[in-house]
Amino acid sequence: MTVPGKRIRFFGLCALALCIVLSGCSHQTDEEAIESSIAKRLDGYKNPDSSETANFAARMDIDSLSQYGVSMADFMKAYLDGFDYEITSVEVDEDTAVATVVMRCKSFSGYEAALAAQAEALGSDQQIATMTTDELDQAFGEAILTSLEGVDVRDTDPITITFEKTDNVWMPVSDASDDIAAALLSN
Repeated sequence: MTVPGKRIRFFGLCALALCIVLSGCSHQTDEEAIESSIAKRLDGYKNPDSSETANFAARMDIDSLSQYGVSMADFMKAYLDGFDYEITSVEVDEDTAVATVVMRCKSFSGYEAALAAQAEALGSDQQIATMTTDELDQAFGEAILTSLEGVDVRDTDPITITFEKTDNVWMPVSDASDDIAAALLSN
């Protein structure tokens, strides 16, 4: 027979032990907190439906491709196929830090060259003269997505993201999305 007071004390001690274990596990170093912040943002590029991908697509004006039957999701899925990143360093100096990141993505200049080749091939097709405007738009949309299929994935130049610690939270000093987009588009 158990005594109710002992049972409550036992469960109380178990709850206290669990809280101590959980709080010990959740403590991150400054470097880990910064890496987590970067990972949260860049992992969004692996999902064509994420807000990060939508912001990047807006910078690229992907909506204009809809006239060719190319959706933002289809383009981003094809363009970011193979996307990955590596946080190569995080250097903390009191309440400031600098992280260096290298991303792997399809080459944008490679995409442009492949699209130009696809457009040239489409332009030399004899059937183009008999196509309606809608058929031409559809053919060009297919060329856009087809051109992305063969583009090589390569590393971007390293980018640095500066962080400041305010109220014990690490935040990027500038809009890191701009730096990320610039690196992906100059790849």
